[in-house]
Amino acid sequence: MDAEVVSITRERSCRAHLGNEILVVFQESTAHPLSIGDRLRFVDLRLDSDVHVVNLTNAQEFTIHVAARDVHDLRLPTGHGNSRTPTTERLRAP
Repeated sequence: MDAEVVSITRERSCRAHLGNEILVVFQESTAHPLSIGDRLRFVDLRLDSDVHVVNLTNAQEFTIHVAARDVHDLRLPTGHGNSRTPTTERLRAP
């Protein structure tokens, strides 16, 4: 799944927006700094697991941990229960 980095906090928390309206939040690797607008490819994106990432903008590769609580389906309303965690089908949708 390809995404674009849309924000980076002072604490180096990154937000990447997938094309299917899912937001992935993760901690930036100090060895591989990111910039807003970088295009990323999440290889075999899964929840609560380590995920290989390719920065398509600068050809760097690294691994991040993706926690289920840090992946948000933006199509679900904010009042949707306790979570906006996407279903497996939504996570894999183009």
